[in-house]
Amino acid sequence: MSISPLRYGMRALACASTVVSSLAACGAGHHLAEYPFASRTLAVVYVAPPAPELLTSYYDLSNSQNPVEAVVRAGADVAREREGRRASARLDSATARVNIPAVLAQRTLERASRYLGTRPVTDENQADYLLEVRMERFGINAKADEAAYLFTFAEAVLIDRRTGREIWNVNIHGRDRLTPYVQSSSPIPGSVITASTLGSVSVADFQGALNQLMDYSSNLITNELRSALRDVRNK
Repeated sequence: MSISPLRYGMRALACASTVVSSLAACGAGHHLAEYPFASRTLAVVYVAPPAPELLTSYYDLSNSQNPVEAVVRAGADVAREREGRRASARLDSATARVNIPAVLAQRTLERASRYLGTRPVTDENQADYLLEVRMERFGINAKADEAAYLFTFAEAVLIDRRTGREIWNVNIHGRDRLTPYVQSSSPIPGSVITASTLGSVSVADFQGALNQLMDYSSNLITNELRSALRDVRNK
């Protein structure tokens, strides 16, 4: 039986729908209804990604027809990139001070266990279920002039540890405006990191941003799990 273009378009739109700032995978479904979770145990397995990224902007010098303007913009480009490299070094220092796997695993385990009704455990070999979190890319996007943004690309898979069967999975693509935990005396206007103030961001500010990013990533994953469980339990 053929599918009309309208019905096909509506199906594609439903599969590609976005909820706030996250984009969840729409595909083969899940098996949450087939498993008992009450009084069982859950552990989170974190698959380490590359280091957090700091994205900075580049000037497109090819668009300039004025030689003087091109020189000025080139100088600004060099200065911006120099500040970007220094900020990246501070982000690396902040990363060394934050145990990203432990922070993300703890926060995700607490909420996921609450929704599933499982008992959280730290030893994956003693767990009935495993929630594997793979952070493909994450970091801070400071390309825009008005504000920087946290971004994360992640996959989460709930697994029956004994059989290895995938029970549920989701892909997360998220972006959130960055308002790090900084003191009121900070030179960052409005406590928001921007491209122009990147040089003023301290290691401590980046630590706050990384903690915020872990909260954000954990919330995206567990909110999708909560939504899937709600659909199962309301039937």
